[in-house]
Amino acid sequence: MIKNIFLLVLVSASFLMQAQEPVSVHLSEKDGLPDKEFYSILEDENGFIWLGADKGLYRYDGKTFKNYNSEKQLGLSVFNIQQAPSGLIWCNNISGQFFYVENNKLNLFIDLGKQLNGQLADFIIKNEYLYILTLKKIYKVNLKTKSIEYNQPLTQRYGSIFKIDDRIYYENLNSIVPIVTEKKNKVTNLMSSRKESDTINNYNKNTKIFKVSANLVFRKDNFNSNRFYSINKSKNTLNLIHQFQVLSKERIYNTFENNKEIWFATSTGVWVFELKRNHFFLIKRFLKDRNVTNILKDKDDNYWFTTLNNGIYVIPNITIETCIITEPNKNISSLDIVNDSTLVFGNTNGNIGFYNTNTYVEKIIKLPSKDRVSKLKYLSNSNTVFISKDLSAYSLHINSLKLTKIEGARTAKSLTLLNNDNLLFTSYNSAIVLEKSNFKNEKKYISGEKRTYASFYNKINQTAYIAFVDNLVSYDNNWNSKKILFNNQPIYGKSITETANGTLWIATFKNGVLGIKNDTVIQHYTTKNGLTSNNVLMVKADQNKLWIALGNSIQVLDVDSKQLKTLTKSDGILSYDVSGIEIVREKVYFSSSQGLFSIHKDQSFKTQNADVYFNKVEINEKDTIITSKYSLKYHQNAINIGFNVNGFLYNQKRKYKYRLKGFNNAWLITDIGVNSVKYNSLPTGKYTFQVQPILDNTLGNNKIKSLIFTIRKPFWKTWWFLVALSILILGSTILYYRKKIKIKEHERVTQLEKISLEKELINLNLTALRSQMNPHFIFNSLNSIQDLVLKEDTNASYDYIVLFSKLIRNTLTYSNQDFIPLEKELDFLNIYLQLEKLRFGESFSYNIHFEGNENLEVPSLLIQPFIENALVHGLLHKVGEKKLSVIFNFTNSILQCTITDNGIGRKKAEEIANRQGNLHESFALQAIEKRLEIFKKQFNQNIGFTIKDSYTNETVKGTTVVLTMPFKKQF
Repeated sequence: MIKNIFLLVLVSASFLMQAQEPVSVHLSEKDGLPDKEFYSILEDENGFIWLGADKGLYRYDGKTFKNYNSEKQLGLSVFNIQQAPSGLIWCNNISGQFFYVENNKLNLFIDLGKQLNGQLADFIIKNEYLYILTLKKIYKVNLKTKSIEYNQPLTQRYGSIFKIDDRIYYENLNSIVPIVTEKKNKVTNLMSSRKESDTINNYNKNTKIFKVSANLVFRKDNFNSNRFYSINKSKNTLNLIHQFQVLSKERIYNTFENNKEIWFATSTGVWVFELKRNHFFLIKRFLKDRNVTNILKDKDDNYWFTTLNNGIYVIPNITIETCIITEPNKNISSLDIVNDSTLVFGNTNGNIGFYNTNTYVEKIIKLPSKDRVSKLKYLSNSNTVFISKDLSAYSLHINSLKLTKIEGARTAKSLTLLNNDNLLFTSYNSAIVLEKSNFKNEKKYISGEKRTYASFYNKINQTAYIAFVDNLVSYDNNWNSKKILFNNQPIYGKSITETANGTLWIATFKNGVLGIKNDTVIQHYTTKNGLTSNNVLMVKADQNKLWIALGNSIQVLDVDSKQLKTLTKSDGILSYDVSGIEIVREKVYFSSSQGLFSIHKDQSFKTQNADVYFNKVEINEKDTIITSKYSLKYHQNAINIGFNVNGFLYNQKRKYKYRLKGFNNAWLITDIGVNSVKYNSLPTGKYTFQVQPILDNTLGNNKIKSLIFTIRKPFWKTWWFLVALSILILGSTILYYRKKIKIKEHERVTQLEKISLEKELINLNLTALRSQMNPHFIFNSLNSIQDLVLKEDTNASYDYIVLFSKLIRNTLTYSNQDFIPLEKELDFLNIYLQLEKLRFGESFSYNIHFEGNENLEVPSLLIQPFIENALVHGLLHKVGEKKLSVIFNFTNSILQCTITDNGIGRKKAEEIANRQGNLHESFALQAIEKRLEIFKKQFNQNIGFTIKDSYTNETVKGTTVVLTMPFKKQF
């Protein structure tokens, strides 16, 4: 019995080497795939595909890959993606961190790095708890409190954590043990002991248990050799499964149960076994040169395969398969059917081949010349294949493989068998009937010097049809011709066939597909009513279904219901460059430049319900929160709405139907791949945007999704604004005249204030003049001059009399002017200080300086009182050297005068004044303060002065006056 099983496995494996493979689509960097190394894959309840990769966690919505990461993440790689009962997506990493996705962010749940010590642990979420299985312990973590409620130690632990019938199990050395999730649960081992002959030692962490239908299978990896056992729960025993012997040396990453099939993801691709009569049979193997790490079947029956270093492969349709044709013979130029298990094809290398659709074996027949096989035809009566090549022609007997050369039949465009077994041969320049009996004798010319593309013969009506370069022509039994027109225009055909209802179908170059009866076009299919292109390559009838090969898809038309279904490369179509179509039982075979592939007539067209959702709403080019209703201002009228259907490449082959009610109630259809609509400058009003997915030009059960927008009127068009505007105009008129009266009154008051200020300023100027003409100063000056006269210092006395007279004259002159040039002020101060120096003697020195080159005017007679204060109160009583500095500084449009002396300071000066009984404020400072206040009002500037003493080691070293003064610029 065992020997027979092993023989069965070997036969199955040998048979599989020739099996057809499902067509896969390779997703890589050019498709936007963000990584090439993947470990885990999951489809969530909303149809999103989640990928655990070397570079992080990603979510695929059918169009883009979104990355999720956390600032607290140690390392980018994530593993073991799961969806908890709450709907949250979970994963973990080698660093012992466990994450979940919530609010579109990856959040760290718990960090068990110290406990796990670099071990990538298995985990399962159940009943508000996170169960983590390591080599030595089981951790139970409360999802709400994050507390570890127990860490049960394990004496022996091999294999992974898994769930069967809503119970969590782990496998150790001698049993398969459930994890007790509640105290009331009774511990019942799935298998508590084994027969001595089945005791398995030296397990490692790759031990797994999986289900196939109702059967439990136990896999162990013992010294890098896989062995598989079926678990008999009733007898509590293990039975070795011999059919999996071919996997003994394979590195198995994961398993995937698919109905009664078990799929193995291994380092040498995918192995598929089917369970029949309690035995496993190897039925498929594909992606043989890829490290396949995980397998997923999504809601649309697409199969996903993650790999190490090769990105992701997707099989959109498991029933669309590529036939195993050797590489040199894949470029097939012609195809025909021999019987219900054999196809014959010719290729561009000049050879022909036979393909067995049962055993999946090809047999290549090499022909003498290497020129391309342009067309071939199987002739059942003689069991021969008529072969027309570019430069020659042959007849091949299938049984004897006898090859006979035929003259004058090269470069065929079409070969059609007639009622009397004659052959209608059309080429690039003629249409000929070749008589039977090896086609060597008589030839009947139907047409000459005209290119043809296709031909067809209706045996019932005995009518032949030929598609010429300039027209479609029908011929009766006597070869009388008749042109067939469509809308009084020629028909340019490429391929001709006939369905069971008697309709002749023509594939055209740019006018879609035409259905003809009684030489009249009765049906017409274009892109307007379902075709994906108006350039049709080939048509082939199968009862009342019409298979249509186009440059961008393969479609099938049910001529009774007039429904079209579509398959594209995203569905697994190998190539659009179709050179032949043949029907073999439940499959349709297509030849192409990429080889031979088949489509299951019924199973290849998947029923799909597309659930559309809104993924973007932009208002005036700014993202906003997606909600069901929007109330917008009148200027928020540029709206961009994005929508999507989750699923593999949905947006690369499907369309959407949409409209904006309130703006245009007519439904519109997007182009393929377009999943957003933008409206610019919408007028005010209420709108409802509706969108619905279209599958194969039908709406099916797909729901309409809606958004409501209200764009409010601008405030100036509302009734309340118009009423308010009327009131405002009336009130404004009243206010205007009131304001005008107030302005007049204000101007009158201002004028009066100006006159008052001018009077006050005149009085202040007179006060300043009186302070400048202080009798004490005049007396001192005259005494000093008299002293010079008595000393008979005639020259000096004369000079000082001149200076004194100049000072008096300038004082009288400047007292009548509000502003004088700065240089005159400097000159005035210099004369004054020269006279004072006569009194103070050689111990007194002074410095007057202006730091700037602007032409300025300053208030007249404003500085001298401050200088006199410095002299009288600061320097007069000082013993030793007496210094005075007067510095003008003009910076940032501010004019300041800094007067610095090295006198005795204000405190000592006040003490001396008190002793002398001089209690009044010296030299008209009160008048100066009032004058500065007036200037402050006039110029609206910060004008004034500050006085402070300077100290060295708490000893007064002098006094500084900083005067900020108004100015005018000279032009």
